[in-house]
Amino acid sequence: MRQLLRRHRWRIVASLTMVLAVTVGEVAVPYVIGRALDGYLAGSYTWLIVLAGIGLATMLIATARRLHDVRLYGRIYEELGASTLARDVGLSASTARLNMLREVVDFLEFTLPDVVANLAAFVGTLIFLAGLSVPVFTAALAMAGVIGVVYATSTGRTLRFNRAYNDEYERQVDVLRRNDPVLARNHIRALNRWNIRLSDVDTVNLALSMTLMVALQVFAIVSSTRAHLESGIVLSVLLYVFDFSWSASMLPDSWQQYLRLRDITARLRDLGTGAQEPTA
Repeated sequence: MRQLLRRHRWRIVASLTMVLAVTVGEVAVPYVIGRALDGYLAGSYTWLIVLAGIGLATMLIATARRLHDVRLYGRIYEELGASTLARDVGLSASTARLNMLREVVDFLEFTLPDVVANLAAFVGTLIFLAGLSVPVFTAALAMAGVIGVVYATSTGRTLRFNRAYNDEYERQVDVLRRNDPVLARNHIRALNRWNIRLSDVDTVNLALSMTLMVALQVFAIVSSTRAHLESGIVLSVLLYVFDFSWSASMLPDSWQQYLRLRDITARLRDLGTGAQEPTA
């Protein structure tokens, strides 16, 4: 897989560069909106033109990236899938890992660009907030630290639940081939049990994160208005806080997907070294 990704590295770099370009435009939008509001109230259309230009440019780049990515990662999946099926590790594991391979490619095509975009937006919004309102910037930084701690404490459980889920998933073809309704039901029940545990961990973490983000939004409104900032600046601060909240809520989900991918890639490495399918 590493060799294949190296072979396509420049096309992947081009894709991520377009992601960053779109993100830079999106991060600049709240600031430009605030300037456009103040400028329009003063009789100027300059920042409105800038706003329209940024919107058009980001739309064109985003469209070009999607046209590029669907072809690039489709090709990568074809080559990786053919390589996976060429390995002899048992039908059940091969079938399960071929499906897992689709998750790896989907991570590269969809999640990785989102991670890059969210990280860039996360840092960019903090930079703009630092320039617009130091109290809101400090609060946002503190919230990010608390959210990081919350997800760090659940990493071990998430890895363990993913490992158990994938162990059960790799038995699926063998279970179905035995044509035993009781065995099939137990298999489905086990998959469902591990999936519920993963979902519960993610739900609790997300609820805590969203609660902190709501508190940040309320604080931003109170702090900005009490500071007697210009209306356009206040609007920019609030827009950046909402953008920050969105980025902060998306990054943990990407982290959960990365943890699942760690177990999947370990299994694919076993497949590449010729490891035999474990017995149930």
